Amino acid sequence: MMEFLSSLLVLCLIGTLKLTAADPLRNQTVRDILVKNMCLCRCEAVNDGSKNYLIPFDDGTWFEAISYCNGMGMTLAQIRDRYDNQDLEEWLRDNGDEPSERYWIGGNDLAKPGIFRWGLTNKEITYKKWASGEPNAAVMRGETEHCVELRADTMQWNDSVCTKRLKFVCERLN
Repeated sequence: MMEFLSSLLVLCLIGTLKLTAADPLRNQTVRDILVKNMCLCRCEAVNDGSKNYLIPFDDGTWFEAISYCNGMGMTLAQIRDRYDNQDLEEWLRDNGDEPSERYWIGGNDLAKPGIFRWGLTNKEITYKKWASGEPNAAVMRGETEHCVELRADTMQWNDSVCTKRLKFVCERLN
């Protein structure tokens, strides 16, 4: 396994050097280059060190977000209580993009419409912060809303079609 990871890191570094050959590597460390090209996690811990969050550079569907986070040894963010909500709100304020940005989080009702659960687990969502009138399971372009997006400036949730492309927040509990 270690040999595989070493090989992957070398391939990633070689690919990175090719990508950046036209752009001088001014004042960049190898770590900076690897993070920039998504070969390493640019994770940041919350103040109490209980979890790390990551916002990848690219947008994705909810399914791509799940896959990406799992590939990084993380999950899509789960907001289990008001303390998690507070942690993520502070972290997004310090590390997020635009204040009105929308992000995928792990909530969905794919298994049973109307019953929202976290990620790929069977854990029902107990803490909820739905925007007014949500969830509404609206149909957009023939697709029903089943996945949860978070609006950073209000920290309110909206159910949305899972194929919509949004930024997303990965989480790893320490």
